[in-house]
Amino acid sequence: MPAHEFRFVVTDVKLTKAQEEKIGQAVAQAGALALAEITPPNAVSVQIGRNRWWRGIPAPEILKQLEAFASERAGEA
Repeated sequence: MPAHEFRFVVTDVKLTKAQEEKIGQAVAQAGALALAEITPPNAVSVQIGRNRWWRGIPAPEILKQLEAFASERAGEA
């Protein structure tokens, strides 16, 4: 299964933890948006560590649990 990793490096500037999180979130959102046309509709983005994100299709049993959770939270259970 192919895997691709993209990096974004910032140097020569001090960032607070909040700024790091905000930038990390923005980079992840931009990556997910850029991949939107080429990833299936059931692909999801998940933070897996500090400034690390994964985008892909979860295993079927996890996807079903996620769909059930989302339906419940949306008041559709």
